Amino acid sequence: MKAAATLARRVMTLGSVLVTTGALALVGLAQPAAASTITLQGTVDCLSSNNYGDTRDWYPSAVNLYTSPATPAPSLVAVPATRAFSFTQTLPAGATAAGVTALCSSGHYPYGDFTGSSSGFSIPAGTTNVVATWGCSAQPVNPGPWLTTCGVTSVSFS
Repeated sequence: MKAAATLARRVMTLGSVLVTTGALALVGLAQPAAASTITLQGTVDCLSSNNYGDTRDWYPSAVNLYTSPATPAPSLVAVPATRAFSFTQTLPAGATAAGVTALCSSGHYPYGDFTGSSSGFSIPAGTTNVVATWGCSAQPVNPGPWLTTCGVTSVSFS
């Protein structure tokens, strides 16, 4: 009898361990996985309208996306209604910032056309989607080249 009672306790203990292990495994499977990427949807547009001309109907050129950490150049898609470019870029989880430079002028001989500063933004921890719009404006630097600076006109995180 004593052997049977010992065997019964061992079987119950083993059963309890198996049930607990199974329950923990199910709980572990039920947890959502941490986001492994961030989707950035961006639009870049020329906004300049000043004494030197109106480039609001120009497509920006030489568009560069800067992210931290760095990512490959995005594929640009023309938006004919606004003459802007849009893109969707996948960033690694934990990406911390994004910014854009572009040109909204061309052909200013002999000084040239250059990209200037870009305002970017920080990406909050836990973000999985970012929607951002940049507006770029070209101004002459007298005497000298034309300089295009880009600023964030809107950004949202989710």
